Amino acid sequence: MNMSVSRKEDCTQDDISEEALQDAMENILNQMKKALQQGESLTSESVVQLSQQLDTYVLVAQIRKMRCVS
Repeated sequence: MNMSVSRKEDCTQDDISEEALQDAMENILNQMKKALQQGESLTSESVVQLSQQLDTYVLVAQIRKMRCVS
């Protein structure tokens, strides 16, 4: 995922909107919940992959927050 900000002050112009970021994170969490309800363990390949995807979005959100604060 390639994110770019044209200006430091303009922290909302990333490639993904806040709403899309939130929706993607919620979608991944729902997929993880369903997998766990179906008996998959936290160490199963599919849950680990979902966790890694979620980590990517969390990192994007954290970077975005840091850019907006500084």
